[in-house]
Amino acid sequence: MQFSRFSKQHVIEAAELLAARSKQILIDFPLLPSHIVEQERTVTFLNALLERSESSGMVMLEKGRMIGYILGYYDQNLFFRRHVWVPFGGLALSEADEYQQLRTLYAAVGDNWIQDGVLNHYLVCPAIQEWQRAAFSLSFGQEQAYAVVSSTEEQPEGLPPQGITIREVQPADANQLASNGHWISAHLNTAQVWEPVPQEHLAEVLPGYAELADDDTSTTWVALDGEKLVAYVAIYTVDIGAIHYLGTPKAAHFAVAATHPDYRKRGIGRALFTHILNVAHQQGYEQVFTDWRTTNLEADRYWPTFGFSPFAYRLLRRVNPIYKPFTG
Repeated sequence: MQFSRFSKQHVIEAAELLAARSKQILIDFPLLPSHIVEQERTVTFLNALLERSESSGMVMLEKGRMIGYILGYYDQNLFFRRHVWVPFGGLALSEADEYQQLRTLYAAVGDNWIQDGVLNHYLVCPAIQEWQRAAFSLSFGQEQAYAVVSSTEEQPEGLPPQGITIREVQPADANQLASNGHWISAHLNTAQVWEPVPQEHLAEVLPGYAELADDDTSTTWVALDGEKLVAYVAIYTVDIGAIHYLGTPKAAHFAVAATHPDYRKRGIGRALFTHILNVAHQQGYEQVFTDWRTTNLEADRYWPTFGFSPFAYRLLRRVNPIYKPFTG
């Protein structure tokens, strides 16, 4: 095996490999956008990923032929700290001995990341059994599910419980949305997710909830008990552009969905969320994407009942933060 840092000269061959593997992924997950098999799209995506600030990757060659690559970029945020992010499409392998390929390739690229002082490694891995098995053997853990459901057909809707009404959001709902925008964070703060809730995070996201009340880029519906907001849900077109391999204007992202803790398990969320999926259908979307923490056991059981099927998982490898190369 030979290894080289991913560079411009590798884009075409890597794009061919990605398009070839995406054909099989599309067979296994036919709700994904069909453009992922088009080499023009894979070339555009990999160029954009490579040109992103602090991109970092590796190609693996056998007798001069590329048999695998990993390409991501360094980033930093409040929750992930300094990390490398390998998006969906940032990993591709030939079909021969994928388990050992991924293990060997990660050892090479991971050493570069460690040398750069990046100890948190995120990989959005397609739900390919051998790829996930290899990643788990490398001490990656599963953190997030990425799922999709068809919206080409309207779904039967149940009525909300007596006394509960659902309607599209209005500008006057802004204050209630902002004051209740912590529901998701508060839920994820409990077992078994144990996600922190920094005040800096709330200060950043709560104004965004208020903006949903009068936002022409999203569609938001709410459930009310009288005048009291007890649930909300929002969709918007998935991110599109060269860097977004799955991005298509025909798909919506099921971005925000929450119910007041005192109003859960009464059918309010199911009535509201089914309705927004039908709204997506009426707006012409062909599929709807969403994601959830797999340690959020309620979500992990709940969203598949709407037909959402995971096609990828966010995996995380954390290297011990006191790690330093041993010099003797």
